[in-house]
Amino acid sequence: MTQVPLLQHGDVLLRAHRAEDAPAVAEQARDPEMQRFTTVPVPYADVDATAFLDAVARVWATGSGAAWAIEVEQRFAGTVDLRFGEGWASVGYGLAAWARSRGVMSTADALALEWGFTTGRLAGVRWEAFVGNEASRRVAEKCGFTMEGTARGLSVARGVRHDAWIGSLLAEEWRARGGVSTDPSGSPVIAMADHPRGTTDTLAG
Repeated sequence: MTQVPLLQHGDVLLRAHRAEDAPAVAEQARDPEMQRFTTVPVPYADVDATAFLDAVARVWATGSGAAWAIEVEQRFAGTVDLRFGEGWASVGYGLAAWARSRGVMSTADALALEWGFTTGRLAGVRWEAFVGNEASRRVAEKCGFTMEGTARGLSVARGVRHDAWIGSLLAEEWRARGGVSTDPSGSPVIAMADHPRGTTDTLAG
């Protein structure tokens, strides 16, 4: 079984996805904002959630990236992932409606970035989002991404091309910011050895 590193800052925990996350994954994907600004299938069937969890398992198994379930208050709240390529990665994230506007996504993103830049030895991370996805852009800017501009027709969702904002964050820029310690709460990242589940979590599937 694949072991996934547990990452935590405050009440935001990044852990392995589980089979029992499927209903919450489907609920999140059916949210109008998710369907407007991402490439999720529409309509979103229960089987799509299962397929998503299978895809997450393959990401870890093949080493092509890293993907975590975001857990807040012992509830599945979303996903953050890094997709590797040539010393860089692309970051993606999505959050359930009930967990938004609480700093959860920027904290989860920062945890994934910290892991990527330290453990993954990444030189940089790319970000992109459909033009108009202000929430995603705010998270990226809060984590230190430099907005590079707009790429016309870069993204495709359900057969339709969309203009995309693009941004980047270099490893040295992340280190200069102090990593996750720049979180507004000022609280340190919880040492994984102190977490009751230990340092890793077992991936479902």
